[in-house]
Amino acid sequence: MNGDGRPGDGYVPPWDAPPPPLPPNTDPYPHGGYDASTEGPVRYLPVLVDGDVVGYLWASVADDAASFLRVMAHPLGRSLDAAVAWSERLRQAEAEGLTPLGALSRWVGAPPDPLAGAIPAEAVPREVASKRELRELANPGSPPDISELPPAPFGYLPDGTPLDRSQGWEPKIATSSPLVRPRYLAVTEAPVRYLTVVKDGRTMGYLWASTSDNAASYERRGFDVEDNDVWGRWLARLDESAAAGVPSLDALRALAGQPVEEAGAAGEEEREAPSLAALKEIARAPEAS
Repeated sequence: MNGDGRPGDGYVPPWDAPPPPLPPNTDPYPHGGYDASTEGPVRYLPVLVDGDVVGYLWASVADDAASFLRVMAHPLGRSLDAAVAWSERLRQAEAEGLTPLGALSRWVGAPPDPLAGAIPAEAVPREVASKRELRELANPGSPPDISELPPAPFGYLPDGTPLDRSQGWEPKIATSSPLVRPRYLAVTEAPVRYLTVVKDGRTMGYLWASTSDNAASYERRGFDVEDNDVWGRWLARLDESAAAGVPSLDALRALAGQPVEEAGAAGEEEREAPSLAALKEIARAPEAS
């Protein structure tokens, strides 16, 4: 300050000062784990705390999805603690390369945990047609979860309303039933063929298809807004091919060398990874400078 109370030379107003650096990311599982929603059948196991069922661990049969579904009974704290503990366990399992169904069976018969509870050693996975059916089993009469709404094409809300408001505020399409909408499997135990997707010189992710079953999807390298937008656009292209009845590997090869608006372009060189878990490791490796 000068003697008259005015700021002195070198003073930088707080609104012009550069923001402090972000702390380093210390999350041991920065990629977030499995998806928490699925459109198809799920297998599930009961989770008990002190002899009471507090929720169900579930895994998708066809998608890269697995999560914990709480039983909303009192005391609610027990199922909430279990949900937090199982979220951490599932993130760890995904980081280690386990498939959702592999993660489902990992803790069967393990010693009880004070927060996560336990899955009895004699428990056998059961299957229901949808996550919604499992939610109804766990919490009869509860309202639908937003993740259980029928899917809409990219660029539309679940009720068919366009995100581009210049097209109007009313639904423009009829969303399809998740039970009849053709899609490729999102998980596979077979080797996968893949293409590198690049946008503005940056490797965004990898389009892949199984070598022996009708599975195909897109593996992201990052998880910010742009990454998610690119991911959604490539999945929409794969959904178009699935709806047309194109085999997954043929769909992948048809996209080789092709650009997608605002989503970069798929490379022409087709490579092979021994498993989907191996491709996930490639996606997590730092990009060479």
